[in-house]
Amino acid sequence: MNWTEKFLQTFPQAHIQDDKRAHVEEVIKAMIKDGRSMLHVVADFDFTLSTYDNNGDPAPSTFAVIETDERVQLPDGTLVRDQANALRSKYILIEHDVHLPMEEKIPHMVYWWRKAQSLLLLSNLNKSMIRELVYNSKLQLRKGVQDFITDLLQSHTPILIFSAGLGDVIKIFLEKEIPEFDHNHQSSHIVSNFIQYDTEGNLVSFSDKLIHSFNKNEHEIHDTPYYRSILNRPNVILLGDSLGDVGMIGGMQNLKQTLKIGYLNRSTPTKLEVYQNIFDIVICDDSTFDIPNFILKTI
Repeated sequence: MNWTEKFLQTFPQAHIQDDKRAHVEEVIKAMIKDGRSMLHVVADFDFTLSTYDNNGDPAPSTFAVIETDERVQLPDGTLVRDQANALRSKYILIEHDVHLPMEEKIPHMVYWWRKAQSLLLLSNLNKSMIRELVYNSKLQLRKGVQDFITDLLQSHTPILIFSAGLGDVIKIFLEKEIPEFDHNHQSSHIVSNFIQYDTEGNLVSFSDKLIHSFNKNEHEIHDTPYYRSILNRPNVILLGDSLGDVGMIGGMQNLKQTLKIGYLNRSTPTKLEVYQNIFDIVICDDSTFDIPNFILKTI
């Protein structure tokens, strides 16, 4: 019995398309041979590193942590939550439609993200309020993510968190949960939608490059400390939950081995088939990080 067969036997929630099993076996063996010194990790945040379910209730995204709080209001006194929920109800169906071509989804995603950002810029938010909302939120990491990231940091294995969410929320949340994580460190970096503030902590704008679910391949990291840290690390483990997440390594050069792992939350047979076409390993309805931890410890 080879590694892939043992892996699938150990983790019944993992799925590998039959014609990809030999490829996965080859990639894993090569990564084990090359070791940690040639490895780096690229991970999405919302519903990949963070949970997608809180005791049966949907877990918040990084945008929802801010948008859904009743203290966040527009100048006329109405809640940002009301307009944000209306947007989400409409556009999340488009985002998750596995039958709709990606190029048809993109204009809708751009509109949704821009509208969501404009609501926050018009609101009564400020920098200190965002920190308070994050600290009091229901945002949670998947069980085992803290161990995973700590292992990477201790072994000096670079990790890039590439998110279409709110970078400020991710940064504050990780400072709280994993104090060792520094998003501007050589071995740890966040590429996301960050807020620009004035000297008094008021929201002024968002970073110029909008990142949504399906354009991560357009955002290169060449000017970041992270890029310099991976120049001699051609092997990458990619972790995501959206079909667009495979684009996170689009701007990286000289890759040797790539292992694309997709979390399929609230799976259906139709979605599984689509995800298996895109990812090497698909993990269905699993609230833990047991599989990424197992693979990381194998290398």
